[in-house]
Amino acid sequence: MEQASQLKTGGSAKPGKPLKIALSIWMFKPGTGGLQAHAEQLARALRQQGHEVVVVTRAYSRVPEFLDFLFFNEPAGDTEVNGVRVRPLRLDPVWRPVQWLLSKCIHHPGLQKFGVWLYELQARRPTRAAFMGFDLIHHVGQATALIGFAAEQAARSHRVPFVVQPTCHPYQAGDDPLDHLLFKRADRLLVHTRFEAGHFIFGNYRMPVDVVGNGIEDRTDGDAERFRRQTGISGPIVLYIGRKDPDKGYPLVVEAFRHLRAKLPDLNLVCIGPSGGNPAEAQPRFHDMEFVSEQTKHDALAACDCLCVPSVGESFGLVYMEAGRYSKPVVARRLPVLEELLENGRAGLLVGQPDVKNNHVPLAAEELAATLEQLLATPEKRRELGQNCRRVSEKFIWPEVVRQFESAYQAALVGVADQ
Repeated sequence: MEQASQLKTGGSAKPGKPLKIALSIWMFKPGTGGLQAHAEQLARALRQQGHEVVVVTRAYSRVPEFLDFLFFNEPAGDTEVNGVRVRPLRLDPVWRPVQWLLSKCIHHPGLQKFGVWLYELQARRPTRAAFMGFDLIHHVGQATALIGFAAEQAARSHRVPFVVQPTCHPYQAGDDPLDHLLFKRADRLLVHTRFEAGHFIFGNYRMPVDVVGNGIEDRTDGDAERFRRQTGISGPIVLYIGRKDPDKGYPLVVEAFRHLRAKLPDLNLVCIGPSGGNPAEAQPRFHDMEFVSEQTKHDALAACDCLCVPSVGESFGLVYMEAGRYSKPVVARRLPVLEELLENGRAGLLVGQPDVKNNHVPLAAEELAATLEQLLATPEKRRELGQNCRRVSEKFIWPEVVRQFESAYQAALVGVADQ
């Protein structure tokens, strides 16, 4: 993989030396997929390389809602989630009046910096303790829940590198002033794609930016027959995996399926993921599933005829690569990041006409339905796209990707030592 800036070599940390790494993330619920699953898999991949990894987070037993990220505390003490060591960052209830005040400030553009200062003030002592003893602090994600600011403060206190993996969707999620306030505090940015790197470089970011990619587990153990047997599904399957929100394209897929039903009466739509605020209306052969086990997800990938996740924005798109391990064709919006990863449509069917200036791809349900109908009617096209997607996915299995993270960590350690 390429790097957007030159990495230094040598330094205080010897190549291959095991590191003590803190992964900072606002919540750690790997079953919700996306960023949470990534953090879990990264922690495991680093541990397999001999590093010690602790996830420091505000929540792991539930998904925080509204202002829970300020007022909710997990029980004291380290625990394990899916075999990963987790340490809760607890905030003292004595600070409730300050927390209430900063909750008002943080959503007001003119008061955000003051709100961040209030957060750092009340989080200083517990944060310093939670992040003590690490060689490096790696914040995963955006400014959500403000924990990244506390992690940066701890890094300065302990004089260790602070690297940030922004998972930014340029001009969309993770591209707000509050996010950039956090990102610009990093010693180094770790990004998923050249497209994301360019967004920061052209935005006058001065720190090194490393394109580390993203990792997937090398799993092809899904059982198609088991999935069909357990669900009672027969006939072709279009699979959707992700949050059931408009920004992931869920309502669009459901509406496109409605258009397809008259022409393809045997077609099934299977949607897997946590529900959003407005559940979709039931219809024949529409199988709306909530949280499922990783094994069931892989069984569904093995059983489907294609994966369709037309997200409004992506920083990477792990699920497309997971489908690629099963040689499944994927259908998505023609986003710049997916053009880069899926070879401009050779390894995935990309639809819609991009508005490049705003990183936006308008897409109607009728157009998506027509695309799916044509793909389902063309086995050779499905086979070609699936094989190409599998070839592309080879670059992103964890043993390949984790080396990019290690290289960036070593460069960050050298950079801090040279200061």
